[in-house]
Amino acid sequence: MNKNISIKPFKNNVGAFIDLDLNAASKDQINNIKNALDDYGVIFFRNQNLNSENYIKFAKHFGEFADYPMLKGLDNYPKITVVEKKPDEKIMFGEGWHTDSTYTTHPPKYTMLYSIKTPAKGKGNTRFASQYLSYKNLNKNIKNKIKNLKAIFSADGPISKTRDNRTAEKGTGVDPGSLFAEHEIVRVNNQNNKKSLYLSPGHVTGIVGLKKEESKKLLSYLFEHQIKPEFIYNFEWESNCIAIWNNHAVLHNPTNDFNEHRVMHRITIK
Repeated sequence: MNKNISIKPFKNNVGAFIDLDLNAASKDQINNIKNALDDYGVIFFRNQNLNSENYIKFAKHFGEFADYPMLKGLDNYPKITVVEKKPDEKIMFGEGWHTDSTYTTHPPKYTMLYSIKTPAKGKGNTRFASQYLSYKNLNKNIKNKIKNLKAIFSADGPISKTRDNRTAEKGTGVDPGSLFAEHEIVRVNNQNNKKSLYLSPGHVTGIVGLKKEESKKLLSYLFEHQIKPEFIYNFEWESNCIAIWNNHAVLHNPTNDFNEHRVMHRITIK
């Protein structure tokens, strides 16, 4: 491993911190970050100083950009989506446990979030839940039950209302009811063979092939299981932080506990 990179895992290996200036990251260091994402699901960096051009340049190392179907990006950098809560708003964009854009045929593998403006220290945190641990800690009977099941993911799911303020300003006009997909509930990371539970409570509307009541009962159990405290790391934002996570391996949920202005710049990667 490159001597210039320091990886500090958090409790239960749910996420890790890396001390690195991303403006100057080498090819080897980028590869180490990718490996860390496979291992820990989400990686955090503090004290960054990336303008939009360099943010895009850094993100390109991780793959092809994914389009976000619901919102237009920045005028000069359309691949950067603004994730914002204004001081007078009660609802927070993305509030609720989910993983990004699961209603698309090929959901993004990675999401990057760069903090531009943050509320008071300790407010507006984001919680991340390891779905490696979630799957690992399922009992054998449940693992057997879900191993070949697929879930239905919809852009019109429970979390859809949280984007209303932003779509009113910069919406693409896409009907959320037209965006849905089916994906296997159990995913395997081809790099390390780790299995994860791939369900997004904010988007899932049912399980393929199960009757409504059976589907509802199973999903209720799995949703509750996914966010057990021992699977969660709570990240405390400040300005100029970057979080990168593997959407196949973690859920996330921003905390709506403030009345200040919060601005994040998001990039998603296929």
